Amino acid sequence: MATTKDQFCVIGLGEYGFSLAKSLAEEGAYILAVDNDYDRVEEIKKYVSHAVQFDATDPVLLKEHGVCEADVVIVAIGEAFEPVVLISMELLKEGVSRIISRASNETQETILNKIGIKEVVHPEKDEGKRMATSLVSTSISDFFKLSGDIGIFEIDAPKGMVGYSIKELKIRERYDMSIITIKRQRKRDDSNSLYQSEDDYYYEVLGVIDPLTMIRKTDRIIIMGRQKSLDKLLETN
Repeated sequence: MATTKDQFCVIGLGEYGFSLAKSLAEEGAYILAVDNDYDRVEEIKKYVSHAVQFDATDPVLLKEHGVCEADVVIVAIGEAFEPVVLISMELLKEGVSRIISRASNETQETILNKIGIKEVVHPEKDEGKRMATSLVSTSISDFFKLSGDIGIFEIDAPKGMVGYSIKELKIRERYDMSIITIKRQRKRDDSNSLYQSEDDYYYEVLGVIDPLTMIRKTDRIIIMGRQKSLDKLLETN
């Protein structure tokens, strides 16, 4: 199981927020879950570190319950947009380091961007699980669930794999996982060599991988398997 030192707060325990809070907890994260619905709070208590019922639009209560001290706060309210804006603005005011707010359409996302929210999500089915897996591991760039606990993961190349070929790594034998392909960093032809930035590079999908392909430091690996197998791979590399 993946673990993280970050403390997360999920505000709003509708279908999406509940799924996200539960999935983050299953990944080993500390979770504070918040909703003004008593029944939803009682239901989530058995899964998360702490759950509390109160109106999160009240700035005094946000502080009293430690929401503003969390490393990551996800405003997952979906029933109405006004509370999302009010809570997000208060979190910004209190200097919360990372705020992720929910929007139902592009207009709402634009409004959130205007007030200073840089991370906006548009939840879809199973998005809670997908986002939880990504949040708790800085090595995982993307995740797509296939069935059960099997998924396709996009990960930054682990240090222990750099400089070795696919054949040498024996990923299937050691971890029961399969490398599907590799995204390799390339430099743009029109980039300025004196002042380089992330915009000077792009990622090219290599397609079907030759067993002799060597893993590079900046590679992103697309790999399929179980979450527990991926955890083992990341822990040992």
